[in-house]
Amino acid sequence: MKPSRTLTLRRIVAAMLLAVAGFAAWGHSVDDLLIHVVINDLGHARVVEIRQCFITGQGTEGYIKQYNLGVMDVGEPMVSDETGTIYDVDSPWDVDRSRKAKTNRCGINEVSEGKEICWGLGATGARTYNIRYTLTRLVKSYDDYDGFNFKFYEPAEGAMAQHARVVIERESGEFTPDDTRIWAFRFYGEINLVDGKIVAETEVPFKNSSEGIVILAQFNKGVFHPVTTAKGTFVDKLKKPAFKGSDYTLIEEEPASKSSLKGDGYTASEPSAWAELWDGISGLLQLGLWIVLGLVALIMPFSISSDIGTARQHQRLFGNKQGEMQQWSRDIPFGGDLYKTSDVLHAVRSSDLDENDQIAAVVMRMTHMGLISLATVSNDGTPSANFLVTPPINIPALKDDHQSELIKLIHKEMWEASGSDHILQPKELEVYMKSKPVEHRSVVHQITDLLGGSGRTLSSLQPEEVRQVYGLKKFLQEFTLIEERHVLEVGLWKEYMVFATLYGIAKQVYADLKQIWPDYTMLSPDDSLLVERDLCTTVATYTLGGMSYVRHYETPAERAARLEREREERRSSGGGGSSSYGGGGGYSGGGGSGFR
Repeated sequence: MKPSRTLTLRRIVAAMLLAVAGFAAWGHSVDDLLIHVVINDLGHARVVEIRQCFITGQGTEGYIKQYNLGVMDVGEPMVSDETGTIYDVDSPWDVDRSRKAKTNRCGINEVSEGKEICWGLGATGARTYNIRYTLTRLVKSYDDYDGFNFKFYEPAEGAMAQHARVVIERESGEFTPDDTRIWAFRFYGEINLVDGKIVAETEVPFKNSSEGIVILAQFNKGVFHPVTTAKGTFVDKLKKPAFKGSDYTLIEEEPASKSSLKGDGYTASEPSAWAELWDGISGLLQLGLWIVLGLVALIMPFSISSDIGTARQHQRLFGNKQGEMQQWSRDIPFGGDLYKTSDVLHAVRSSDLDENDQIAAVVMRMTHMGLISLATVSNDGTPSANFLVTPPINIPALKDDHQSELIKLIHKEMWEASGSDHILQPKELEVYMKSKPVEHRSVVHQITDLLGGSGRTLSSLQPEEVRQVYGLKKFLQEFTLIEERHVLEVGLWKEYMVFATLYGIAKQVYADLKQIWPDYTMLSPDDSLLVERDLCTTVATYTLGGMSYVRHYETPAERAARLEREREERRSSGGGGSSSYGGGGGYSGGGGSGFR
């Protein structure tokens, strides 16, 4: 059936009128918009919108649509303008009146989709409208958190805000990073906690009506006492729908507290018979849980706690719960393997092992192996604190084990740092590492891993291993007390000095040794200089200084990338930052605001 000519003409006229109305609306502008929201303890909000506009002679009223409110409600409108005039409230609001009839008047227009806050445009030119209204039940209680996902501003054609700012604060108290998480959608800009308030601000003017300011806020239990309880979790009901289509990354969090502090008031729905039955069942389950926890609390004193387990392991390994070795041992642990010895020290007590002592022991071992030697005479004829580094091609064959690998890596760094004369001043090693931090990353990571050991646990140790390591330590600490003293060969005492360095007692052992065997200083002059002048320790300190610098060094690009990652992690976890133009679904409120 063809439409009649009259109907067709009516459609054309209607289209022309809509086009004219749209053209007229473009004459208005919203230059700046401030929305100030104050939320009370029960989750209700008082909103003040300050709109700085330029108003033409077209149209009759301004409006703010609040649709999709659910259990929320908008009421108590009050409008004033730059003259200080407080507008009269009309109830109901008549949208069909003339501009003159609406001047200095405001009200709420109820429609099927929700409510519209309306006010008369009045005079033309630069205008400032202060629109106040209440928004009840903004914050709702969920199983895990309290919060809201609300669209505080939605532009309409011809009334796009050039700049907008939303400030949300508590009526009593402040929002903190510990109790509040925030995200923003549908605009280009930022959202942050500023002076205890949530502040969202645009950086780019709005361009179309699909944009807006959607704010998702998550609060720990206890920040508010919402009168409204919604079913489900905040994460499932608000966060996941809002994040869909956004550039936020969903980061699951454990609720700070699952106890809900509710006031009296609206509940999302009346409990069903099944819900009441479940309440009874859940009550019994909770009672059962408390009984089980009580039994566990009674049993725990008789179970093996971490401390008791450690004491038992010490009893097994040392023969006493204190973990103190009672017997001496003259044996070199693990055939002289510093790596395995360090593993035992770390497993028993991490405080018994120090990275500086580990490297210092390796340096002393290297002097005994001929990989480095003291450059004993300086320009003025006094003993030097420098080392002559042996070329890598002259290094004797080393075992394919962790200790040998550690020695190879440190020697390689020394050789490269020593320069063309191959004389290494201790500080040169740190300077060399710092000069090429990126190139040194691989070797530094390898040395760090080797110093960290294999990660053996106390329970994996055997008594004989502990006897070797701690028995020798006790011997070196107390050998002057032994009645049957034997002057041992120099080679063995050299090994003892390596392990004394690893144990961090080299100076004490050397001083005791000089009392028992004064000739040792002449038989082993290099060791005397190494210990008395702390040369091994000094080299180790500079080595660790260079390694620490390399570990923490970042190129400008790496630093920028890290900061961006941290910013994104902080942003996605609700710590504030740039808004997401996409996403924001599942919000309440909105519907458009402008002039007509």
